[in-house]
Amino acid sequence: MSSDAIANKKFEKAKLLFDQGLIKEFKELFDVAPYSVVAKKINTNNIRFKEKLENPMTLKLGELNAIANLLKIDSVALYALVLQESSAKKEQV
Repeated sequence: MSSDAIANKKFEKAKLLFDQGLIKEFKELFDVAPYSVVAKKINTNNIRFKEKLENPMTLKLGELNAIANLLKIDSVALYALVLQESSAKKEQV
């Protein structure tokens, strides 16, 4: 099985978990779909992408849209997850 086929299976699993509402934080997506593979597929520097996972509000809308397209998930739902996570962090402070 090729590495692309394995990556696609992981992307499908991430989509399934996201669609079922089991992903509660943005970075949980990358427990299933490795961030290094996602970064490569969306043409983003691996180290920069990993740093942005800690604060997804620093991602550009185009990057979030590319992630949504890659994982075949609803981009608006992904934006909402990031915003919800950001709001929750602000309330804790």
